[in-house]
Amino acid sequence: MADAQHKPRNKQGKPASDDPVLIALGEQIASRRRTSGRLQQDVADAAGVSRSTLHTIEHGGSGVRWEKVVAVAGELGLKVEFSDK
Repeated sequence: MADAQHKPRNKQGKPASDDPVLIALGEQIASRRRTSGRLQQDVADAAGVSRSTLHTIEHGGSGVRWEKVVAVAGELGLKVEFSDK
């Protein structure tokens, strides 16, 4: 049963903000992390951010520096880009 502690939970948390753009970004990052079977701590360590920062990003929280979001996205094989509406 020890393995259950080392696998990502497929748990949806409450959004940390009301901003739909941040929430969508966080959901995409969390989904990619879970699909890849990685824990928040593992991704955070590899991206050079704290686990609490990754948690904030995944829950659409504001106040996270863009370079940290980009580092997490890159670690998960994603890139951040802007497009026309």
